[in-house]
Amino acid sequence: MTISAQRQSPCIQVCQMNQQTGFCAGCFRSQEEIARWLRYTNEERDAVLGKLGQRRADFYADGGEFNFSPFDYE
Repeated sequence: MTISAQRQSPCIQVCQMNQQTGFCAGCFRSQEEIARWLRYTNEERDAVLGKLGQRRADFYADGGEFNFSPFDYE
């Protein structure tokens, strides 16, 4: 079974957990969401994906900044 593009992992290979938010600095998923991603149903993945934009927006609205360079991971 192939995972649709909509449900592929949002990982951008910047795997650093932000201690203040509890989310990955790259994809904004929690450790639990990252660990369970492959076992989630498509509906569960959709639910997680639906939360990421708001998490990202909240982070930057609260003054959050990148603490990494994407070029560090090439």
